[in-house]
Amino acid sequence: MIIVSKEELLAFKKLDLLYQMNLLREQSARLERRYDCSLEEFRSLVNDSDENYEMWDDLIEWEACQSALSEVSSLMERINAEDIEVR
Repeated sequence: MIIVSKEELLAFKKLDLLYQMNLLREQSARLERRYDCSLEEFRSLVNDSDENYEMWDDLIEWEACQSALSEVSSLMERINAEDIEVR
């Protein structure tokens, strides 16, 4: 039987969340470099332009990335605040 402590579980989960956050930040940065603007500026650009499916796809991806980053950051804050229960 393998015995794992609560601290080890928390450390593993933090590493997993940091990895996810890094991937999401890299994805956002790639889109920011590609279009040379922020998400808010890009959203306005897409809404003001003619139909461009590639830009719409990138907008959906960028917004999903930001939403996921917010969710993962929230989980990290809860772990750091020790708002957890191990079952």
